[in-house]
Amino acid sequence: MARSFLRAAGLGVGTLALAGQAGATGFELREQSAVGQGAAFAGAAARDDDPSMIFFNPAAMSSLPGVQGAIVGSGVFPTAEAKSGSATRNAALGGSPITGSTGGDIGLDAFVPAVHSTLQLAPDWHFGLSVTAPWGLVTKQAEDSIARYHALTSSLRTTNIAPAVSWQATPSLSLGAGLQIQYATARLSNAVDFGAIGAAQRIPGFVPGTRDGRSTVTGDNTAVGFTLGAQWQPLANTRVGLSFRSAVFHTLEGDAEFQSVPFPISRSPSFANTAAQAKLVTPETVTLGVRQRIDERWTALAGLEWTNWSRFRDLTVSFANGRAPSITEERWRDSVFASIGGEYRWNEALTLRAGFAYDQTRRCGRRTARRASRTTTATGSPPAPATRSTATSR
Repeated sequence: MARSFLRAAGLGVGTLALAGQAGATGFELREQSAVGQGAAFAGAAARDDDPSMIFFNPAAMSSLPGVQGAIVGSGVFPTAEAKSGSATRNAALGGSPITGSTGGDIGLDAFVPAVHSTLQLAPDWHFGLSVTAPWGLVTKQAEDSIARYHALTSSLRTTNIAPAVSWQATPSLSLGAGLQIQYATARLSNAVDFGAIGAAQRIPGFVPGTRDGRSTVTGDNTAVGFTLGAQWQPLANTRVGLSFRSAVFHTLEGDAEFQSVPFPISRSPSFANTAAQAKLVTPETVTLGVRQRIDERWTALAGLEWTNWSRFRDLTVSFANGRAPSITEERWRDSVFASIGGEYRWNEALTLRAGFAYDQTRRCGRRTARRASRTTTATGSPPAPATRSTATSR
């Protein structure tokens, strides 16, 4: 019986259900710059006109004089809802249908802050610092969802501290490099069908779906990556940018806890609280951007970003007490984010931006999502220069 309990425990522990719930953008958060968002992030790697651009390319600060800073606050309002669906229990637990709702809208709204600053150290040298949350997702299923044994609440949050330096190597070429000091924390919970587990063991009174408990896995970790970037100005009104953001490899360490475990299953060590860990990779990206000034008022922008989502092959939660690992196959695919946009300088105090982006889904190449962005920007005038930017995306 102990061996059967151990197998059932491995089936009952949930994992971070990012793949099915994340949609086109996965768990990436590009909303780190209102100026960039206003043009759907088109040409972000080639821009050098705002401190927030160092998130996309550390070489971007080479054109910024003195001391500058940007404070960004973004509201993210995701929608993820299944219109129909069905589910069955694992064959080891009987294979019977799981009853319940489709869960409703599982996406939770979030506020994403970011702070960027740059300092000119010498005519050709700059130092920059960004504090951002580039990866994250929170989803919550209804308690009666047919997916409740897969996930109830899935939460991933990150904080990225990124110091960087840039060097104006030649009048037309700037280079940049930086560190990513990334803290990640995750909380994963799901229902456990103790009724089905007990029925599989022929314990009297146990019926599938009648004695649900809950498992919760929490963990955190700090890991380090890097960024590299370059901006080249081959012509007076043309700027090209290329940047690379490395993957960051986390081993999340924390605890696995079970709640509402009925007797006699509660006597099994397979359902005792224990330490747990899971490996998580935030993938690398390569970004190419082009900015072309047409005249004093008009600027055209274009960008292309590749993200190595294929690193996310599976999510495995391991347990310190010898319980079988919980493995969820993900099989995400690499994706491309393409965007075009433009700016119109209305006057000294107002710039209008608009853009359109095409964003491949990470899980299935046949589905895509599109993002369009619009913004208006008001610019203050000396002696107290300040810029206020607002942007909307859908």
